[in-house]
Amino acid sequence: MDHRSSNRTYYTAYDERYKAVHSHGIRWFGAEPTPIVAEVLQKYSVPRDGQLLEIGCGEGRDARALLEAGYPLLATDVSAEAIAYCQNSFPRYASRFAVLDCLTARLEQRFDFIYGVAVIHMLVPDGDRNRFYAFIRH
Repeated sequence: MDHRSSNRTYYTAYDERYKAVHSHGIRWFGAEPTPIVAEVLQKYSVPRDGQLLEIGCGEGRDARALLEAGYPLLATDVSAEAIAYCQNSFPRYASRFAVLDCLTARLEQRFDFIYGVAVIHMLVPDGDRNRFYAFIRH
């Protein structure tokens, strides 16, 4: 069995899950930001003008809080539906949300802080985790 193709289906299935939930006018997750993101930023003294990248922003609960606090954040997700939801929900910051598959794409921009909440556990095959870490190192 080709783990890569079966996992691609699993990862991209979130796009359909988001569409199904959003079609009923509800969110997949709550709107409250994850407390650990702010705690880590404070603990490591990430400057307010430091370039931040979020991998797997989902519906933007953490991105919204950071953008409203003035951080220059690029919030990304593999799901086009999740990104469209964020852009529609937070039109002031629409340009700060982008579709990105960090396992296959590269960004030339450098970041001072990269984070993802509830992302790494989804990358089950070693090859996917290695590509994730390679993306971050790049």
